[in-house]
Amino acid sequence: MPGEGLTHEVVYTVSELAGSVRQGIDRLYPGPVALTGELSNVKLSQPSGHYYFTVRDAASSLRGVMFRSAARSLSFQPAEGLKVLLRGRLSYYEARGEVQIVAERMGPAGLGLFFQEFARVREILEKEGLLSPERKRPIPRFPRKVALVTSPTGAAVWDFLRICDQQNRLVPVVILPARVQGAEAAGDLLRALESVRRMPEVDVVVLTRGGGSAEDLSVYNREDLARAILACPVPVVTAIGHEVDVSVADLVADLRVATPTEAAKRVFFDAGSVLDNVRQARRRLTDLLFLRLKEEKERLGGFRRAAGQHSRRLSHLQLALVRGQDRLSHSARERLLSLNSLLRGLSGRLLHPSAQIVRSGGRLSERSGRLVRLLLARLSGARTEILLRRGRIARADLLPLGDLRESLVVSRRALATAMEGRLSRESRRFGRLADALRESDPERPLSRGFFLLSREGDGRLVTSGSPPAVGEILSGRSRDLLLSLRVVDVAGRSPDPSVGLPDHEKTGE
Repeated sequence: MPGEGLTHEVVYTVSELAGSVRQGIDRLYPGPVALTGELSNVKLSQPSGHYYFTVRDAASSLRGVMFRSAARSLSFQPAEGLKVLLRGRLSYYEARGEVQIVAERMGPAGLGLFFQEFARVREILEKEGLLSPERKRPIPRFPRKVALVTSPTGAAVWDFLRICDQQNRLVPVVILPARVQGAEAAGDLLRALESVRRMPEVDVVVLTRGGGSAEDLSVYNREDLARAILACPVPVVTAIGHEVDVSVADLVADLRVATPTEAAKRVFFDAGSVLDNVRQARRRLTDLLFLRLKEEKERLGGFRRAAGQHSRRLSHLQLALVRGQDRLSHSARERLLSLNSLLRGLSGRLLHPSAQIVRSGGRLSERSGRLVRLLLARLSGARTEILLRRGRIARADLLPLGDLRESLVVSRRALATAMEGRLSRESRRFGRLADALRESDPERPLSRGFFLLSREGDGRLVTSGSPPAVGEILSGRSRDLLLSLRVVDVAGRSPDPSVGLPDHEKTGE
């Protein structure tokens, strides 16, 4: 039965026993007590204005409260890690079963041990430049795997996994178990961070716990733990305290947040939001593709229409080219017929330059003989006159004879000059006639590709004076070819009489 074997003992209620404890404390410490220690977990209650805190040393801690009436006399702001000297009375708070000190006066007594260690390690790391914001690494937006360093039995791991399950189930989480408070927590945390080096595809490490007092967070001010976080091969996110609790681990971490929930929200991307963005982007891309396809179809239609127009224009140009070629061929045939007629007209006059050269040579010979005879007559007369004078003229009259001799020399020179000029002019005229004769050579056009037409029956040349009849067979002879031609059409044309004539024939020299 319940209570069997305890009937001889006195049974207290909780309230009775708590009241006895309170009375015992009042008897032991009937008056005010002075106490020194380090403040932690300092909170100012609003709107009451009461301060709630914990006073601690290296081995123990004691709850404390300073009501508003006493807090009005404070000359400083109570803060975390501050070493204080306070005066108050001890009491037992029966509702929570805690012994506490109700402070009546409080004054600063220097920095506490917790804050001293925090300041020492932070100063060392600052001197080495390890707390610089430029050193911090960015957190991957889409991590492949996340390593979680925390206690597997604490509430932090479940808060973190709950957000992971809600926000993104695609990213695996590897839990690295470690104690997160107490004297043995430092070794577990160091081993967990070292094991991250051997884990492939881990892109970010989250170091978290569910908050706690300043005494519980003292392990995170250790220098070796701070250097292990700095040496971690991937970015580190810390969530090891509330907003007011800052440790050295928070300072060296690549990202510091207050709670495990916030850490999960910052590390895991929202898969639903990403999928929505992908769907929206796919819809926008599809709309853009359809719009681009429509524009390209319109452009293709425009190209086809333009190609049709260009094709028709090309057909017109091709037709015009064919017509132009026909006109050019017809014009060339007409020009060739005209040149043939002109050639026939010139061939009838081929003997004229040679006859003119012969006549010019005869005239030149006649004039040369006449000049020689005239010169001989003049010389004979001069000689006779000299002989006649030689017998009758005395030595004193020799001066007129000298003048006569000088006149004879001048006459000889003038006659020689006249003969040289005449011979030069006749030579040039002879050269021009010879050139005209070469140009009028019927074989010369044949060397340039022209044909000389003759009748096949009797071999007579075809000229403008004796045109061929339609259907007549002609022989065409060039320098290298011999053709047999049939006359299809004969067209008359009045040639320019001056075409093909030498320059002296045109000018009448």
